Amino acid sequence: MAQTLKSLAPDGAYSYDRTINGYSNQAQQYKQRFLRDARALLKQAGILLAQAGWTECDVRVNPAGPAVSGDVYADFWDPEDPLNIVYCTISSSCVAFGCRKDGVAIMARKEKRTVWNDGRRSSSSVSYRKTWMGINQWIDPGMNGAELAAQLLKIAGAPEADQQRMIAGCAYHSRTAGSLSVPSAIIRNRAEAERLKEALGNVMAAARADASVQNGEQPLAEAKTGLRQMTFFDAFEMQDA
Repeated sequence: MAQTLKSLAPDGAYSYDRTINGYSNQAQQYKQRFLRDARALLKQAGILLAQAGWTECDVRVNPAGPAVSGDVYADFWDPEDPLNIVYCTISSSCVAFGCRKDGVAIMARKEKRTVWNDGRRSSSSVSYRKTWMGINQWIDPGMNGAELAAQLLKIAGAPEADQQRMIAGCAYHSRTAGSLSVPSAIIRNRAEAERLKEALGNVMAAARADASVQNGEQPLAEAKTGLRQMTFFDAFEMQDA
């Protein structure tokens, strides 16, 4: 029997006033549905990653307070390399990439950690402390469990320099336009400003196309864009100018 792929509900399904919160009984029900759906999506991605040889990590839910959506997050890694992980979180934000009015977004990044024991844990209990975080990688929230798992593997395998995150930019992973890199928001000249403007414009165009697919406005094949994918080399080539 084929497995039913999980996905988040379309924009508007988790709120009636644009934001996901718990200020009323109805709003709390919407919020709980969001957290359940987000957990189910990450859980399925973890199961599929385990089938590919990765860990099937416990998914953690942080409901937070009534003013916010809360978030669902997990760490995934190759069991032969437990100190290099991919962190993934699903939440709602007013500054996230995408065109959802409720702000729902998926973000992942590569992280490094080290074994850590604070002296209060038993010798059989392994704990970790994070030592490095890579660039934020925003992912189309319309992706299903299989698409998300594939994207996390792609992020895990992509080379990334150990540089300060503030000057490393970020990326958006789209179903209709592929992976789009965004240069740092630290601007030192007009050329860098123009490149940032172009990159953000490409991201928003791709996010609108992604949303049209998720909302059933057009099929994926029709929504495919011809956006030029700005690479990190493109984004940084003006720095030495």
